[in-house]
Amino acid sequence: MPPTDQERKWRVSADWSWLALLLCVVTVTWCASYHRWTSAAWATPVSYDEDTWFQLATTKAFASGEVPPILPKYPASLGAPFSANWNDYPSVEEGMFVWTDLLARAFGLLIGANVALLSASLLAAATFYFACRQFGCHPIFSVAGAALFSLSRFAFARSLHHLSLTFYWHVPLGVLTVWCCLTRPTIYRERRLILFCVAVAVLHGVQNIYYTGMFLQFLLGISCYHAMRREPWRRIVFPLVLAAVAVFTVGLMNVDTLYSRVVNGPNPSVLVRNYAGVELYALKPIELIVPVVHRITALGDWGMNHYAKQAYVVGEIGSPYLGIVGIAALLLLLWEAVRHLVGQNLKQVPFHLWFVLWTLAFSVIGGINALLAVCGLVLFRGSNRYSIVILTLVLLFLVRYLSSFTRNWKWMPASALAGSIMVLGLLDQIPSSPTRESIAATRKVVRADAKMAANLEAKLPVNAMIFQLPIMDFPEVPPLRGVACYEHFRPYLYSRHLRYSYGSDKGRTRERWQSEAEQFGTSRLINILEQYGFSAILINRKGYEDGAAGLLQELRSLGKSNVLVESVEFICVALTPSTRPILPPDFDKNWHGLEGNATHDWRWSSGDATIVLYNPESGPRQTHLSFRLETLQPRRLEIALDSKNIYDDTLQPGAVVQPVDLTFMLAPGNNVLRFKSSAPGVISGTGDPRKLAFALHDFRLLE
Repeated sequence: MPPTDQERKWRVSADWSWLALLLCVVTVTWCASYHRWTSAAWATPVSYDEDTWFQLATTKAFASGEVPPILPKYPASLGAPFSANWNDYPSVEEGMFVWTDLLARAFGLLIGANVALLSASLLAAATFYFACRQFGCHPIFSVAGAALFSLSRFAFARSLHHLSLTFYWHVPLGVLTVWCCLTRPTIYRERRLILFCVAVAVLHGVQNIYYTGMFLQFLLGISCYHAMRREPWRRIVFPLVLAAVAVFTVGLMNVDTLYSRVVNGPNPSVLVRNYAGVELYALKPIELIVPVVHRITALGDWGMNHYAKQAYVVGEIGSPYLGIVGIAALLLLLWEAVRHLVGQNLKQVPFHLWFVLWTLAFSVIGGINALLAVCGLVLFRGSNRYSIVILTLVLLFLVRYLSSFTRNWKWMPASALAGSIMVLGLLDQIPSSPTRESIAATRKVVRADAKMAANLEAKLPVNAMIFQLPIMDFPEVPPLRGVACYEHFRPYLYSRHLRYSYGSDKGRTRERWQSEAEQFGTSRLINILEQYGFSAILINRKGYEDGAAGLLQELRSLGKSNVLVESVEFICVALTPSTRPILPPDFDKNWHGLEGNATHDWRWSSGDATIVLYNPESGPRQTHLSFRLETLQPRRLEIALDSKNIYDDTLQPGAVVQPVDLTFMLAPGNNVLRFKSSAPGVISGTGDPRKLAFALHDFRLLE
């Protein structure tokens, strides 16, 4: 007998009550786990290190309006004297950053980041509970499973520094969608269910690509399963339609990257992926059951000493651990599968098993993902991250199993069992809380960074440019002495109207001016920076073996002794910027690197080449250009500014070439100098393997 309307209302009301209880439990447990009870603690990020700085910087750029979702991204506060280019490095998780942007606007950057992290757990709890109830599970076991899922070891291991991975809340919805595609013969006729499935596909498309990748694989597998069973074509096509929706959404999130590739060409240096990384960060099944970090110190030490310290290949350890309840659920799933297989009752094998087996086959060392990488298709470097998909599947199975097993139990024993499982699981999964001392230490660093940025803004004009040393590429680079990756973002996080040199995607020729300016000594670097309009140099002392003492002495000898800010980690020295700065010329990829010394330098071309000259002013600007030319073989060389010829001459090898002096008007924005040679570059025969055509000596751009 179907339920009456009154019964349906009662069930909905009960579900909302259970959900409210669940969210309260998760919130209190989360606050206790991170020791976030005071306003000062909430204003201190739960982590303050490499990837956290990147997450915070991206959130700030969104919140300040410097970068828009979907569209091309050029944050003006970074990459000075240009605007930084954030388009070459793919960023699919724009849905998450829009959410963190809203929280940062509402609560401030640091509190907003902590609220975002809490919201990831709350969303995970809510969606897991929803999925369990759609599977017909008992609400009390659904609450227990949702609490364990939302406060998983994976969530604490990824935390704020891998926030896009911590937002795994949509994974249970993906499993529910796949299950509907598998078991609902008329799903393509049910409008509300279709809308739900399409929404889930879109959600996967706007968040971390790892979860999207496995969701697509599951959908493809379901479509193949229906095809092998010769099901109606609509059942075969519907999962493929959902996959197409997810792929389209991913493409939409990457409009900025696709745009940059079309306009500027590919940039293979910005995102380096190879087989070594795939093997290093692959899923090791042993890590699903062996903890290497645990609140019981002896257990964590055992895992560390007997596994992590002895393993030959150690990647991202810690996050794959399923927890004692997850391990029990996995063993129970295997037992149920074996029991039905032995009884030749294949239809009764839980569907969760097949998806767990596929996830393992794809993710493990030497698995399908590794095979694809060997063939040159490096899809997902860190396949260990799919442990959260396995945890989702086994916990869903456990909740369904317990709901069936206890269907004739009274509320009291069922609640006792569910509560015991939840408490035991949480005690096992949740790491030791940070101490007040560690939170205070982080808060001290945060306040020092904020104070430094405030002092700089008080002493420098609006939009003043600061050059950061040591020079570091962005993104994904190893530490430079004591300077961690993304550490140059620290002052930016608290600045409102300053511009910093760090933070533009590496690999483009425009960005190499920084290292070339530095390579011939401090004196030349200072002259170039002042010519380009920089107001100060901010030095991270940890990037120098002597704490930058030698560099500071050089600066004092050059008359640069006005210290704007000084601390244990940083020191900022004032410069004298030009009143009419110019911007660095951009030598395209047909120019080799700069050679020479502080007084005389040159750069060889490999043949035809271009230089982009930037005019930052709103109107035309007269510019004087001087250089000398050298060639290895006779050639005719023409130079055009955009489409207008400004130089034409025949060059002879070994000839004493008079300096070339050109005066012309630069239009606002980009102006392209095109060098057209009548002969290609040749190998010099002196042991230099490069093809050389002609060289520019002492290229100088002046007023």
